[in-house]
Parts: sequence; C-alpha cells; structure tokens
Amino acid sequence: MANLKILLMHPEGLLGKRIQKFLEEEGHTVKWVGDETGCRQCLDQEIFDGLILEVKPEGCRTTDLVRHAKKVHSFGIVICLVHPEQVSLALEAMEQGADGYIKTPFEDKELQIALDRLQEYRSLVGANFYLRRTQDLIYRFDDIIGDSQALKKVLSVVKKVAYSNASILIAGETGTGKELIAGAVHYNSARREKPFIKVNCAALQDTLLESELFGHEKGAFTGADKQRIGRFEQANFGTIFLDEIADMSPSTQAKVLRVLQEQEFERVGGTKTIKVDVRVISASNKDLKEEIAAKRFRDDLYYRLNVVNLWIPPLRERREDILPLAEYFLHRFSGEMSKKIVGFTPEAEAVLRDYEWPGNIRELRNSLERSVLLSEKEWIRPEDLSLHGLDEAGDSNDAKAIRMPEGGIPLVEMEKRLILEALERANWVQKEAAEFLGVSRRVMHYKIQKFGIRNPNWVKNK
Repeated sequence: MANLKILLMHPEGLLGKRIQKFLEEEGHTVKWVGDETGCRQCLDQEIFDGLILEVKPEGCRTTDLVRHAKKVHSFGIVICLVHPEQVSLALEAMEQGADGYIKTPFEDKELQIALDRLQEYRSLVGANFYLRRTQDLIYRFDDIIGDSQALKKVLSVVKKVAYSNASILIAGETGTGKELIAGAVHYNSARREKPFIKVNCAALQDTLLESELFGHEKGAFTGADKQRIGRFEQANFGTIFLDEIADMSPSTQAKVLRVLQEQEFERVGGTKTIKVDVRVISASNKDLKEEIAAKRFRDDLYYRLNVVNLWIPPLRERREDILPLAEYFLHRFSGEMSKKIVGFTPEAEAVLRDYEWPGNIRELRNSLERSVLLSEKEWIRPEDLSLHGLDEAGDSNDAKAIRMPEGGIPLVEMEKRLILEALERANWVQKEAAEFLGVSRRVMHYKIQKFGIRNPNWVKNK
C-alpha cells in the first residue's frame, strides 16, 4: 500500500499513541490532533489522504466534521473509531460521508485491513472520476495524433463501424496503439455511456484468466473465499477489449466463443447461466492464421472475432506520425514535471525520424518521458533520447550492439538491465518480455524473482 498522509483526531492517551506508532511503522505520515477545532483547522490548511477520528457520544459535532472533511477532500478516506455500544453514532457519520468504522478496542490488523480496502476503493473512484472527465478528449477522432495516410485509413474504417455492434479484431505489433483504437470505437458508439472493460490476456496465467473473464463462485477453488464478478459481467451493455487474445488457452477460447454465439456463460464453479449484451473488440500481435494452422487457436472463434479487421501499421511504416507524437509526449511530460523544455534540436528531430522504433509508440513514449525527466536543457538533444543502437553522434548502428561503459560493468548487472528494458518495452507483460529476449516464460519468471524485480500492476496470485 502506498504512503498515506493521515490526520488522526484522538485525545491524548495510550490508544492515540498506539495508532500513531502503528501507522508510522507502516510507512504513513501522521498528524495527530486532540480535538475537533484543531482537526478542522488542519483540514482547511493541508491536504490529507485520510482522516481517522474518535466518534464521541455528544455526536453532532463529529458528523459535521465528517461532512466538512468529505467536502474539502472528496477522495479522502474517513474512518471512525467507536465504542461497541455507540455504533449508531458511526452509522450517522457514514450518512455524512464516512467510509467505514472500527469498534474499539481493536487489533492493529483490523486497522490495516480497513486502510487497504478503503484505499483500493478510493483509487477506483479516482480512476473513474478521471476517466469520466477525460474519455471524450482521449478518444475523440480529432484528438488521435498522427498525419500519416495509414492512420487516417484506420480511423476512416473506425468511424464507419463504431455505431454497429460488429466484433472487431485489431492486428498489429506491440505498442502500436491497438488499445487506443479500441477505446475510440467504444466511445464513439451507442454504448459509450456503458462500461469499457480491458483485459490483457497475456498478463494472466490460464487459471487466473478464466476467473478474470467469467468470475467465480465462493468455494470454486482453493482461495476463492468470496464470489467474484467477471469482466464479461462487468461489461454488460458495454464493450470488452481482449488484448493479446492469442494467449488464451483452448478451454478459455471455447467459453469466449460461447459468449459470442449465445451471449451467455456460467461463473467458474457455478451453475447459473448469466446472460449478457457485450460487444467484443480483440487484438493480437501474432498472426492468428498461423496460430490456427499450428492448432493453437480455434478457427471458429477467429471468424467470430474477425467480422471487422483493422491493421495498425508499426511506427516505422508511418514516419509522418513520429514527430507529432514526440511533440505531444514532450509537452505532456514537461507539464507534468513542471519543466520548461521548448522542443527538439534539428539533430534530435532527425534521430527521431530515422530510428526504427522496434517498440513503436510505447517505446517513443517511454523515451520521451525519460528524456524530459533527465534533461537540464531547454532543447532535447540526440544524446538525451537514450535510444538503443545509437552511438554518441546519433547515427544508427546495429540495434543488437551493446555498449559497455568505460569503467566496465558486472555481467549480472547488465543482465538485470536487459531484463528491465525488455519489461519496459513490453509494458511489463512478462510473456512479451521473454519473447524480446528469446527465453521461455519460466526463465523470465526465474530471473525476475532472482533480481527482485517488482511492478505494482502485476497480479499477485496468493
């Protein structure tokens, strides 16, 4: 769990000290005040991620304080501490916006669980708030950046098919913007007010993917301690985007085919048939016809998915889009990092145009984010771009060449750097990173464990 800045309102005493100590040991920043007046002053003067307060029998001032806290910090977590015989006071506070309560006395674990759950909930609310206000800007056709005829051709087809319910299969290399096109289809369709659910099929193990897509019932398997609503159910009346669909197991492919044909399924471990109305958009960086020939992908599923086919060309085949995209990322990251970077030198522009961009738009984005972060100049130069296969003069060399630092480098450290670079290029999808390096998924998993590499977006299989 990320570090939180928490305001603690509790009279001085052992319990208050215990709460403060526990939160600080968990890595949170705590400001402790003893009464409602001090609490209100802090809320008006500083920004807090959460408020933990004792609910007193005298009541109404506490509920007023909760209402004020949610007004000035709408996404802040508010947790009430209450004696068991006074739970009704906590319920009144929840009517004013409090997120939950804990009965005293309590175990430290109860407070930890409450913070974990409420922070996760707050993150989802915040993400939903952001998407509802930015989705029109992100997915409007006029705001999709690029001047190439290839991109204009793709968008022309998207405009024609967006309002239909036809399934769409998007093909293209990793990092070409398939998810952006899928989003453009959804948010320019009649389903735009309904959910747009995204699933990366390569990011999950086969056993987890089936549960992710269709949900499961309590007790369906070891660890299934509660019912889970799957992605198809969440996407009802909306659109589901299945990325890297070639990585589905045969059994999962069969179940997806049934949803496309019958618009129904059962949760894992369940017997109740669930009806849904979902538009399916899928994508793959593999040639699905080759996968069918190799008996790894069902031909009947392919034809169901491929009612409309879109091909997103790699960035090296639409070089007119490189500089507009680079300028967009430059201004975006300069603003986010509060840096005054004017643009690119002519030499840097030449490097951007001539580079092959094997990682496509994703690599361009990562390169510009890194360049803005590290640059101390007003103009981005070739050496700021840190592109692989470029020498100090900015000329292209063999992309496979690796330059050793003058002082040398331990082989283990070089191996770790290569693995991190592969993960970054693959957007932290381990299977794709393994393919970049020409190793198996098992070897990649072993190396990640060996070097202690972590990413918060990885699904944890506990």
